[in-house]
Amino acid sequence: MAVIQIQDVEKVYRGKVHALRGVSLDVMDGEIFGLLGPNGAGKSTLVKILMTVIHASKISGTLLEKPIG
Repeated sequence: MAVIQIQDVEKVYRGKVHALRGVSLDVMDGEIFGLLGPNGAGKSTLVKILMTVIHASKISGTLLEKPIG
């Protein structure tokens, strides 16, 4: 079972600043994973989208088998 399953996540801020472009991720039940990348790569933005703190410009997928968005 996929705990997190997202495809083609995009976040565009005003002024057409792209924070995320085409991010896809699958995390299966029982897996341990790390979200790594340099400053400005969009790690915090992705986590905030998954927690529904901010809304993605485009997203499809599920979190704990419930639709995201």
